[in-house]
Amino acid sequence: MNNSARTRFIWLSALISLVAGIVMTVHNLRSSESVGERFRKQIGELKILKNQETDLARHEAARKKYEQIIGKKPVLLNAILQETLPGVKVDEVREARKDLIDGWSLRQKEISMSEVSLEKVMDFIQKAESQKLPWSLAKFVVRTAPRTAGTGHVVLVMECLEKAE
Repeated sequence: MNNSARTRFIWLSALISLVAGIVMTVHNLRSSESVGERFRKQIGELKILKNQETDLARHEAARKKYEQIIGKKPVLLNAILQETLPGVKVDEVREARKDLIDGWSLRQKEISMSEVSLEKVMDFIQKAESQKLPWSLAKFVVRTAPRTAGTGHVVLVMECLEKAE
């Protein structure tokens, strides 16, 4: 091999190495962008998992607190109704029960009343929600009465948790 062929070979090798280096650099830059996107996605998923873990811990703490309550039956709504709305006629009561975990169930009562004082209904709700094993208001529908101000037709859906014995 003469000197000029050797020089051309060296330049050709250098050119091939340069092109290969550029191709590798472009490939690595593209793959690093996809790796970065993957990391961003995983960070988002990790945040979601952290939020779910926090929710789970809060729910577990609430369940333990409920487990410690001695009387695991809620106060009867009829007693609270008679106390806060004496003389009011209840049009209809529907009851449903849904089994949950570890012997707990969700109890729902739909109560329909006509010509009732809306202020006294709010007293009833407040009293039901302040019990040791509370009822909570899940749905509240009001149609005002045209004849008397402050009264109307009310449909309440109250919920509570109770432990089967």
